[in-house]
Amino acid sequence: MREKKESNLKFLLTVLGESFTIGIAVIGSILAGAITGWLIEEKLLQGRTSPWLTTLFIILGAIGGIKNLIYYSKRRMKEVDRNERKGD
Repeated sequence: MREKKESNLKFLLTVLGESFTIGIAVIGSILAGAITGWLIEEKLLQGRTSPWLTTLFIILGAIGGIKNLIYYSKRRMKEVDRNERKGD
């Protein structure tokens, strides 16, 4: 019984850690896009294209975040499949 509780706790912590990693990757991509767009607009173009470049880079950051989400999800599914095959 104790082994089952420890295995459930380990699984829960693994899933929480992976979820946290995915969330950070998505939010980080969007923030990186927003900051990059703003810096290019304000520092290089002196705000002449405001807010278009910032908006464009936020969209590109969101696309990158979705790509990261898909990557981590596929990686997790491969690990689950591998573990299921080991258990059989």
